[in-house]
Amino acid sequence: MSSTKSSSPLVAGLVPRWAVAAFAVDVFFVLLFAFAGRQSHDSGPALVVLRIAWPFLVGLTVAWAVLAWRRWSAARAWPAGVVVWLGTYVIGMLLRGLTGGGLAPAFLVVSILFLGLTLVGWRGYVSAKLHYRARRRAGAN
Repeated sequence: MSSTKSSSPLVAGLVPRWAVAAFAVDVFFVLLFAFAGRQSHDSGPALVVLRIAWPFLVGLTVAWAVLAWRRWSAARAWPAGVVVWLGTYVIGMLLRGLTGGGLAPAFLVVSILFLGLTLVGWRGYVSAKLHYRARRRAGAN
């Protein structure tokens, strides 16, 4: 049996740990978005969070499938973060509208801003931190 390296993000059928962590961070922010909406407008049962979140979680999953298909690093703000942000938002809003969810203009604006800030923002922070560390190491040598 020979050992070969694959350029695929999947190795031996397993997703790398960093990708699982990145996906978990994205899911966290989508759930936080839904939770904040529930707290602002409806203090019903916790299942309301899932009812709010599911269209956006579907959009997030589709966006991640695009990342895997294109083999883009999920931790980069561009293009991965923008694809995740816009995919989550657009597909989430389409599904929400098709299933009778509200699409008030204020909700549309708050949603795109919150999802952009969080889904692209954490990637920008991580990229900047890694760049800073690499420059410090290079300067120390």
